Amino acid sequence: AVHVDGGLIGGGRLAWPADAPETEPPGWLVFGASIRTIGLGEREAGLFPLVAALDQEGFEDAGSERLLESFARHLMVAIDAWRANEFASVTRSYVDHLTLPKGALPALDSNGDLLLTWRGQKAADRHSLRAALAVPSWLDPATGGPRR
Repeated sequence: AVHVDGGLIGGGRLAWPADAPETEPPGWLVFGASIRTIGLGEREAGLFPLVAALDQEGFEDAGSERLLESFARHLMVAIDAWRANEFASVTRSYVDHLTLPKGALPALDSNGDLLLTWRGQKAADRHSLRAALAVPSWLDPATGGPRR
């Protein structure tokens, strides 16, 4: 999910072969995204406070091409770092961008699961990456676009 000032503007999904082994890179990887760049103005301000579009948040010049270029650059930097055995920098950047409950200490397990540790708690709360990727939180199954 991608949020700007608390408003959902869209999100992205990854796809790979269903039979790809977990221990090897997949033969192919596809990324798809849906981002609201322009608000249609069919609703009154404040009616859907958790929904936004880039133009409503002050990104008037953020066209699709610029968004795609920026995303591709960031994705390639992350993949390059990952391939150079600098995965710790990739995970650190990811964890730094998470919105977490107050007091949670985040970490990523080797399989990508999010681990949240709390003071006074020995075992971490595990949040499955596989389950999170299976059902995107931002996608409305009825419309195929970002939730409202």
